[in-house]
Amino acid sequence: MAGHDPTTPTPDIAAELAAVRHRLDVLESREEIRSLRTRFHDYVNTDRWDEIGGLFSADAELDYDYLGSASERQAIDEFFGAIPRLLPDGEGGPFVRQFSHAHAIAVDGETATGSSHLFATPVYHGQSFVVSARFADRYGRHDGTWLFDSVAMTVWYSVPLEQGWAGADRHHMRL
Repeated sequence: MAGHDPTTPTPDIAAELAAVRHRLDVLESREEIRSLRTRFHDYVNTDRWDEIGGLFSADAELDYDYLGSASERQAIDEFFGAIPRLLPDGEGGPFVRQFSHAHAIAVDGETATGSSHLFATPVYHGQSFVVSARFADRYGRHDGTWLFDSVAMTVWYSVPLEQGWAGADRHHMRL
């Protein structure tokens, strides 16, 4: 508690204990949500496309900007399950490496919101690409486990490495 002298007994130890428990829950929740976002990118980076849907709640929403969207876990499973077919690298499977950073999380009981930034280096139809985007997430604690309730990605650019992102046309990938 701000301004509280720890050597002076508090008149309401129950209130202080409740406040500490709340702070602990917020801190633990933030860490669980960070782990959720990290698992998402790890599944992408290790080609575990069929596991990504399990990170979403049953009625979740996915909005990948101009790349597509899906509603509910089954459709989200199908969206990510199609990536190996839609993003061939010329070798038969996708090559996508994503690096997330600047993850900010606000916890409010059983729900939370968050944002993070993405830098990705996929191979798209045999060509090296760079992608930069921002995720805006909503999370929910479902049966004690934090899951994505919605993920909305705003793509800033998705361009061939050779071309760069200096021009007006910054969106070259299609799923």
